Amino acid sequence: MARETARFLQQYYPFLVLGPGLFYSWPIGLRFDLQMEGAASDEAYFAEVLRRASVIFEAVFAPDDEVLVVVQRQRWKGRFRRWRFRANHFVLRQLKSSKQEAEFQWLANRTRFADTRQLIRFTVQRTAAHIPYRQILQAISHQYFPPRRPQLSDDVFFINLRSKLILHMYDDRGLDVISPDVETLRPLYVELQPLLLDYDREQMAATFA
Repeated sequence: MARETARFLQQYYPFLVLGPGLFYSWPIGLRFDLQMEGAASDEAYFAEVLRRASVIFEAVFAPDDEVLVVVQRQRWKGRFRRWRFRANHFVLRQLKSSKQEAEFQWLANRTRFADTRQLIRFTVQRTAAHIPYRQILQAISHQYFPPRRPQLSDDVFFINLRSKLILHMYDDRGLDVISPDVETLRPLYVELQPLLLDYDREQMAATFA
């Protein structure tokens, strides 16, 4: 799967470094706002974050789409063992995958927000129907709120092998979707207008003008 990810990126996203800030790292993309202002409670806030993220995921992936689930984190050389992926990693458990199935890589860290020299990454392939995406998206939304569970701070990228779209939810605030071409992404731009992040609307409008 690691080789499949590398081949896919080389073919459809040449020169893209897979990492946070996808919207600003690739010329064709959408950035979505997952937050609800004035939520009556924390529960209502996180329920709306998950609802919006799930709506976008379901718009990007049909149930029978083949998906590469890529999980990566910065590796702090010479520090704690916890920077290694464990066999009971949250995503591996959700996908019912083993470390033997997942392909692990150590990569030079050239991401937009690189703080270390290395990344560690694993990849698992599943059909979208067999990805418990709500649980994974919920865990990502909790990453800066320690009491809340489940919690996941690693970057998770969902790659659609049919449409070539890549989805990355960076935290409870937002989510990016990028595409190799404008027309593949245009239906999402039209359909999901209410969820687009206002801050970047002008840039998105210019892309789809």
